[in-house]
This record gives sequence, structure tokens and C-alpha cells, in this order.
Amino acid sequence: MGQTDQPHPLYGDAVDVRLHGGILHLSGELGSGRERQGMIAEAQRYLGRGLDDVDAHRLTVKRHDQRRGLFDQTIIAAFPNPAVADHALEFMRQHRRLKPKEAGTVTSGDDPLLESVGEFATDARKALDAGHGILLTRVDETDAFEARELLDEDTRSIWTVVTPPVAANRAR
Repeated sequence: MGQTDQPHPLYGDAVDVRLHGGILHLSGELGSGRERQGMIAEAQRYLGRGLDDVDAHRLTVKRHDQRRGLFDQTIIAAFPNPAVADHALEFMRQHRRLKPKEAGTVTSGDDPLLESVGEFATDARKALDAGHGILLTRVDETDAFEARELLDEDTRSIWTVVTPPVAANRAR
């Protein structure tokens, strides 16, 4: 399994492994059911040797029937302050598997980036008024779950909102 604070030796950033309260939590997306079963079996070998259980409900198999480029989703994330939002943006840009179509931090309530999120701009403006940092990113719909998880869990945003999908050619 490797170390929980480093990428998996075989699957890298595609899989996240966390140990909490004796339970090994596996999350991410693998290319096949065989890979998923192999990873779960590997983790289960450690049961009774420091692990009480393995939670793999968030370890999924990539659906190969999803077509990229059809829909986009915008994700809005609030952070304790603008510096943390900037750090989260840099972290997201360095993520190997996630390629945002557009991403940036919002610095004021009249930032043009907010116009792209419609009714969700109100919550973003309230967060800015409270001194929080706001990050906006637009991703292919097939990447939205991974992007939300990265912002919500890995960078620990205060809150995260995923807007409904829109046709990719209309997203801008």
C-alpha cells in the first residue's frame, strides 16, 4: 500500500489512501475492476496488523462510456483567506490527472469570473465580504467529482459548490 502521506507506488495520484481510527480509507478512480479488486485485496492483507477495516466505497472504476468534451461544470470553493485559496489553486494545477479548462481566485465582488456562476455569485460575494478566499474552476463534467474532492477534502475548503452541467461550447 505504501505510505498514506505519499502517492501510491503504482497508481500515483489516481488513488488516495488515508488511515483514520484504524480504518484505511481508499478513494479515487482506477482503470478497471481488476485493479480495484487488487488494491482492496492488497489493503485487506493488513487487517489485524494495525488495520481494523478497509473502506473502499469511494474507490471507483473509470467509466469508459463517458465522453469528454460534452459538458462542463464550474466548482466554487471558499477558503479561510485569499492566501489559502491561492495555495489551493496552485495545488490543483499541479495535480497530475486533473486539467482545469479555466481556474482562478476571485479577489473582489465585481470580479468578472463571478458572472459565470449566476445565482451562486451571491454566496461567493458574501464569503468575500467575510474575508474568505474564493476559487473558481471550470472542468469537464467527467472530472467534476475528482475536482470537488480535491478542493473539498485535500485542500479543506470551508464549503464547495458544484454548479449544474452546461454544454461545453456554452460554458464560457
